[in-house]
Amino acid sequence: MKRGYMTAYALLLCGLAVILAGCVEKEHEFDKGVNVPTSSVRLVHPRLFLTEDDIPVVKANASGRLKDSYDEMKSRIDKLMGSDIVFEDPLAATGENTDNHEYGFRASEAALLWLVSGDKAYLDFTKTLLKEITGYYELRVSNNLNIHWYIFSTICVLCAYDWIYNDLTQLERQQIGIPLYKVMYDVAWHGSGTRPARYRENISDYKSGCYGPAVLPWYLGITFYGEGIDDKACADMMSEGYALHMQMADFRRQMAGEKGGGATACAQYSFGYYPLADFNFIHTYRSAYGVDISERMDYVLKYLDYLDWIALPGRREYGFGDVHHYNCLLPHTDINYHIGEIANLYSGNHPDVLAKASRLLALFSQSRETDTFPFIRFLHKVFPSPASGVSSETDVHSIYFDTMGQVYMRSGTGDDDTYAMFVSGGVPTQHKHYDNNNFIIYHKGYRALDSGTRPEPGNHLSHYYCRTVAHNCITIRMPGETFPDYWGEPASTEEELPVPNDGGQRELLSSELLALEETDDYVYLASDATASYHPSKAELVMREFIYCMPDLFVVFDRVTSTDAAYPKSWLLHTASEPQMNGTREWTETSDGGRMICRTLLPEDAVIEKIGGDGKQFWSDGRNWPLPVLTPDDYGYSKRFNIPPATHPQVGQWRVEVRPGHEAGQDIFMHIMQVGDTSLSSLPDTEVFEDGDAVGVEFTYNSKHFRLTFDRMADYGCSIDVE
Repeated sequence: MKRGYMTAYALLLCGLAVILAGCVEKEHEFDKGVNVPTSSVRLVHPRLFLTEDDIPVVKANASGRLKDSYDEMKSRIDKLMGSDIVFEDPLAATGENTDNHEYGFRASEAALLWLVSGDKAYLDFTKTLLKEITGYYELRVSNNLNIHWYIFSTICVLCAYDWIYNDLTQLERQQIGIPLYKVMYDVAWHGSGTRPARYRENISDYKSGCYGPAVLPWYLGITFYGEGIDDKACADMMSEGYALHMQMADFRRQMAGEKGGGATACAQYSFGYYPLADFNFIHTYRSAYGVDISERMDYVLKYLDYLDWIALPGRREYGFGDVHHYNCLLPHTDINYHIGEIANLYSGNHPDVLAKASRLLALFSQSRETDTFPFIRFLHKVFPSPASGVSSETDVHSIYFDTMGQVYMRSGTGDDDTYAMFVSGGVPTQHKHYDNNNFIIYHKGYRALDSGTRPEPGNHLSHYYCRTVAHNCITIRMPGETFPDYWGEPASTEEELPVPNDGGQRELLSSELLALEETDDYVYLASDATASYHPSKAELVMREFIYCMPDLFVVFDRVTSTDAAYPKSWLLHTASEPQMNGTREWTETSDGGRMICRTLLPEDAVIEKIGGDGKQFWSDGRNWPLPVLTPDDYGYSKRFNIPPATHPQVGQWRVEVRPGHEAGQDIFMHIMQVGDTSLSSLPDTEVFEDGDAVGVEFTYNSKHFRLTFDRMADYGCSIDVE
């Protein structure tokens, strides 16, 4: 599609009144929200993200601190002005298969260049882009196709129109504004009974990222209210948008809890695009209504506290939930953006924010070549400087983010420290796995890891990756058990198969943290995951986890099945093949680190290594390999990094420990230590039984530890350190 594809505009010149009437008469869904007083809306432009009062700040940044970014923006647009506007494959099945949507970002940049420079060439080019983009949107909408999974570039189109509005003639406002309003309305207008659903249309609720068409009414209403096209619809859209964002804010405040958290416990989402909805609503409420709503959304401040604990050395994360295990990197360029936004929005009322932001910026200093909203930093008045070498508190070694369902533990915050995460409790189910009582340990690499990765599509995701067998958990296999579906579908090269019986959990939540205690020597926790298993097979699945600082762990599991014949297994996943040190101990070495693990109980333990080529993702008698994706798989092969099956961070082996005989009640006890490759042995251990008590003694870090567990209780450990 090239410049000049403007059939809709020829029609407009002939039938403007008819189209305008159609806009007014069309039924809309945006009339159910809480009324926002339209009398408070600023009736002058610009009013989307920025106002006339903000332009001096934008100009000062463009000529000062952000001059390099401004020059890069100018170079981009200058180059684009000298070439044809081409929409490749305009009828592609989904907008993510092309880069066409990016013209929306360029439109906002051209409009910003006009505001800053006053060069009429940028004004004219913004008009051209708006016309061409509208034509492209009309083509896709008329074929019931989406624009893109994310609504960001579409919002930028509205920004471009709002920012040049004062410099448009009345005829241009009709020729550009009315078609733009109409097609944007069609993008936003969705729901049961309104129109057919569009493939890859991100219609999600307030519990999600709020970055699909559902949020568009807010921006569309602000842009066009008071312009006489359909003020009633615009007022309704603003009310609907306000209600949605307030629902989002209330949910995210709940998710942040007392100590911090995101809208989901999966870091790829909570620190990817999810926070943009918070920032954008704060910005646009201020620009449209003249009111700073940031304190009502002060849960955003807790994003920094959560980020502090989920970050591993090298900008890595633990790999919890539906993340890509290709490199387990946090979305660090997005985090750079978020830190800057939080500092800019909150440092005035919260002076401690700058210190936190500076420290975290030292870890996440890399930004995108072009920000998601390419103009946003030009609105900033505060620019924290990265402060390297400044660490967070090191006298606190554990924290429970209760709403996230995650306990984090660490010996410090350096590259040579030990880090662990334990899964228990929590509220959000989005992108969470069947992994209650799972633990992940990191020291110079992933010593105990979540195995598998996220191909989309692919049976691997729904049949292995999300299942209990892929995690460091307990399984109880009940013959004939069926398991709930997880999201995803087979790749085009795969057949649709039933979910395997991995012996695992059937509830995403339903675990409870019963104890968390920290001393100078250890962190102790107890978690009950019984309710996450089928009640017909599990009477008790209790795990006690003791982290002896700085790098030793004891894991004690009490497992009671309803039938002694149901096999129980204790699982530990590793990046490389474990090497057996005798019959009850093994060593794993990879990525410059090492773990040694010893089975203490059961006494008759049967220990089996499972993995290697063709068995890395073994469950229910077969492997669930990573799929080979083709162009038929919605172009996803271009969008996702699917590593080779031999990639260490997807897990290559696991150790399964099983009792040597059938019993209704079983106890597992393991000790493990992590370190660099110089780690050569575990402490000597002595397992003891004293009546109803069972435990272990060992000397570690020049101290003698005695851990005593009561066989008759569901949980409870006496820890003596001398």
